[in-house]
Amino acid sequence: MSQFRSEKMELIQLFIQSEAAHGTLHELGEVGAVQFKDLNVEKSAFQRLFVSDVRRCDDMLRILRIFADALVKEKMPARPDKALSPGSVVELHEKLTELEKEIKEHNVSFTALKTQRQELDEHCRVLKQGAKWFQNAYTRGVSFTSPTQEADASGVEMMEGGGGAQKTGMLGHIAGCCATSGIADLARTLFRATRGNMLLKHEEIEDLNTDDHDAVSKSVFVVFFSGDRSRSKIGKICDSFNSNKYKLPESQQQQTELLTQVEERLRDLSLVIDKTHEYRRSKLSVVRDSVAPWTEHVKRELGVFHTLNMFNYDVTHKCLIAEGWCPTEDLNDVREALRRGTAKSGATVQTVLNVVRFRETPPTFFRNSKVAQGTQKIVDAYGMARYQEFNPATFSVITFPFLFGVMFGDIGHGIMMTLAGILLVLYEKRLAPYAADEMFGTLYKGRYNILLMGIFATYCGFIYNEVFAVPFDVMGKTLWCSGENAHDEQCMAIPGNDQYGMQKWKRTTLVEAYDFVTNSTTGEEVVWDVYPMGTDPGFAHTGNKLNSVNSFKMKFAIIAGVIQMVAGVNCKLMNTLHFRDRLTMWFVYIPEMVFINSIFGYLCCLILIKWLTNWDATYVLNNSMVVSIPQVYCEQDLSNMPCWSAPFVYNPADLNYTYNGAPALMDLPPTMWCMKGNTPSAGCAIMEWEGKLIVEGNVFGNTTMPDPMKFNADGCRGSSGLEGCLMYKQNPPSLLDTLIKMFMELGSVAVSNQVIPGQGPLQIILILMAFISVPMLLLPKPYILKWRHEAAQHHQLHDEDEQEASGGGGHGDGHEFDFGEEMVHQMIHTIEYVLGCISNTASYLRLWALSLAHAQLSEVFWEKTVVDFGLAPEGGDMLMLFCTIAAWAAFTVGVLMGMESLSAFLHALRLHWVEFMNKFYFGDGYKFMPFAFDNLDDLFGGTAD
Repeated sequence: MSQFRSEKMELIQLFIQSEAAHGTLHELGEVGAVQFKDLNVEKSAFQRLFVSDVRRCDDMLRILRIFADALVKEKMPARPDKALSPGSVVELHEKLTELEKEIKEHNVSFTALKTQRQELDEHCRVLKQGAKWFQNAYTRGVSFTSPTQEADASGVEMMEGGGGAQKTGMLGHIAGCCATSGIADLARTLFRATRGNMLLKHEEIEDLNTDDHDAVSKSVFVVFFSGDRSRSKIGKICDSFNSNKYKLPESQQQQTELLTQVEERLRDLSLVIDKTHEYRRSKLSVVRDSVAPWTEHVKRELGVFHTLNMFNYDVTHKCLIAEGWCPTEDLNDVREALRRGTAKSGATVQTVLNVVRFRETPPTFFRNSKVAQGTQKIVDAYGMARYQEFNPATFSVITFPFLFGVMFGDIGHGIMMTLAGILLVLYEKRLAPYAADEMFGTLYKGRYNILLMGIFATYCGFIYNEVFAVPFDVMGKTLWCSGENAHDEQCMAIPGNDQYGMQKWKRTTLVEAYDFVTNSTTGEEVVWDVYPMGTDPGFAHTGNKLNSVNSFKMKFAIIAGVIQMVAGVNCKLMNTLHFRDRLTMWFVYIPEMVFINSIFGYLCCLILIKWLTNWDATYVLNNSMVVSIPQVYCEQDLSNMPCWSAPFVYNPADLNYTYNGAPALMDLPPTMWCMKGNTPSAGCAIMEWEGKLIVEGNVFGNTTMPDPMKFNADGCRGSSGLEGCLMYKQNPPSLLDTLIKMFMELGSVAVSNQVIPGQGPLQIILILMAFISVPMLLLPKPYILKWRHEAAQHHQLHDEDEQEASGGGGHGDGHEFDFGEEMVHQMIHTIEYVLGCISNTASYLRLWALSLAHAQLSEVFWEKTVVDFGLAPEGGDMLMLFCTIAAWAAFTVGVLMGMESLSAFLHALRLHWVEFMNKFYFGDGYKFMPFAFDNLDDLFGGTAD
């Protein structure tokens, strides 16, 4: 039953021999059932017993991360089946340290070789490109200086200058490479420094030979100038731009010779680099298959030594003392792990386990299934439950996706989300490695929530009868007879209808209840057909579609909200019964239940009664009572009253009814007879009241007839005829007006607005109960706690007096009770609850608002893309239809399935955190985090990484 309440915990104490500590911790880490307490809180990390071992493990993890990055860079996949044994921690550390030293030395030399190769490659590009520029200059008759400084015979080293002694009318030059992004700044600086007496030629290197993925794009440049002073100035400017200067001879023969030398050295250097790279790979191959298992092994060792640092060391008995929390159900597994650890370590003394009594609050641990883990994380994000407090996730695992589905209800969108959830669940093992990504990991961990949200969104879509906001005849055709169904046999079977006058007629058993051939009743009651499931698609083609849908969704949102809030208050009852807190049960739970049900529970009952009432058969008689008249047509002699007159007969004289042997309904007053202006009707209700035949009247647009001061029972009873009598069909009352007048007009409910008999006195009783429940919630608990505290103090003083009389001493328990603080706390709780019941009920209307917004957005996207453009009758074609469907699909996935689903998720989250959980949930506990090898990262806050 840990889904309802956290697991029962035991505080255990362990006495472990020093030589068996390491092996024992390994076994306990495999079991993962003990959360150890830190018994060395006063000591710093450097004063603990196993600090050197922790440092050694941290250093090994650092080295292994370096090796892992190098293997990824070298594209050397691991082969787990060929992994080497790690050995002891000390041996593994020595091996890794030695290998790291070799790899570091190799990296330094390898980096230097690659830098030298890059310089040689740049020099080749300078020589090749410079030869082209010099050739162009020679064709124009330009003369250059000869070098003043002899270069090295290799011609590879960087030169401080590329020209020689200045001759009259001759030019010098400096060649090199620099970053392409700095060429423009270099040219501008050189131009200003030489006052325009220079010429810069540059060309970007397109395929520079480099292994660095982040290499900077470079360009070859040659600066032509005149004068020795310019040479020095230009050289310094090039150096300031981190340019590499290279020798570039003037003659073509020297250029060719130097290029040959550079290319030869480049080939030799490339061969050396390849050999060095092979050596590096051979070194990495030593740990290639072992990095992952060694990393896991070192993490476990680090976890073991971290945990050992929490233990006390008993110098006298040379043993380690540990304390920790363990679930009661796992005590046997812990004892077996201790036995195995002692046996593996070869210790002669068995580890001792004692279960000790405790006063501190244990940690909270829920043993959830995979389906409930996502919802449990949502609840834990609000606050960890107290020890043994009722777990809100028990209800939220269903209510959360259901409320999401109410806001996101659509068959098409729900199926898309369901399919996404099914894929995540079916391939959860394959997708597990990708859960490390933050975005995808969130979806992966909530895969079962996504599946349930999709299922409930599809279910609510059937209730709303919408597929991508388009109504479908999923459960059959509409029950409304309208112009679109003019040729429907069941609709045309009703006489008096035509294709333009059938909008308000629903399919009924009218032809079975009345025989139009013999103009007589069959004795059967007219039954109005009900759509099998969800909203009738016929509403989509009516002018009051939004009014009808909004009325249903708003009322349903209130019912769902009140039910969930009442469930939250009932969860408080479960807590009080479990903790045996009778004071809270009698003076908190009961007043809260009375208050919320007296107002909002009553409102929900009115909604349900209004939905279940057949308003076509409910009538107001003489503005003094409400009667129900089933739709059974009258016999010719009116012997089966109350009943309905024959359908579609506009003149009551044409009915030829008799009553007690005399003609009936011949001289009716103007207030009687429901058919006005040849408006078709299925008949008018007729009943007998105190010897008078009263016929249904039509009060539409008339404000005098529903006035009880004009027409009432006394007036009907005192009149000689039927002039003072009245009966009309009751309109469904507005529940919003009913709720307002419940407080503004105490006990006064007009008969025409009554939903249930005796509604006025009932509302007075409910308001009185709600009013009394507020002081009952506010006052008794603080005063009873004060009385209990004073009684406890009295007994304590009496005991101290007895101890003093016998020569002993006493002391207080240190417990302080502040009546003012308790009173303020209860006052805040009362105000918060009373106002919260109102605001929280209004907050649940977001279910209606989000559902309406979702439906309207879906409808807009469909109509403004596919309908208006893709299916346009004046010029739509297949290409346009394809483009509009693609745009509609993009809007659907991006806006509705992306942003709109996130919005519905957040609103469902708020409804659970605020409106539901604040009715009972404290959330001030702390999580059970056992020492386990499979959650070391969580246990040590990422230290093991």
